[in-house]
Amino acid sequence: MRKIDIWIDELDTELESKCPCCNKPSYEGEGVVGCAQGELAYYGYRWTEGHEVRFTLGIVALELNGDIRPGMAVVSGHTDNDSLIYTVKDPHSSPWTDSEKLGPILTRHQILEENVFPELFAFVDSITANDQRLSNRILAKIEESDDQ
Repeated sequence: MRKIDIWIDELDTELESKCPCCNKPSYEGEGVVGCAQGELAYYGYRWTEGHEVRFTLGIVALELNGDIRPGMAVVSGHTDNDSLIYTVKDPHSSPWTDSEKLGPILTRHQILEENVFPELFAFVDSITANDQRLSNRILAKIEESDDQ
């Protein structure tokens, strides 16, 4: 298996709002996953303070010509002591909905059993490690759990 160096480009500024269920701060941002050959995926995230599931990523892969590969993978994440736990979400539990531009939300079955998005977890790992908006919060939560 060939290793590809992946980079992350944080797009625009992060938006802050209040979570409608608990009124705690909620943050949203977007970015691009790429490599030397070009852009590989677009992503968006939501991070909400005070929730067990701290963040959710929506990721859409791109074809080699730059066209969007229809279907968005949605993955939630949270820290558990020193570990980062990911869960692939089904459409009914996604904070996003199907869209004409991005296609439908992919199901857990499509992602985990049919393997329609084989590079998903490489992208998720790269995003959580290299998007400073997310990685700083994740590391703070891990340090917080170490102090307890």
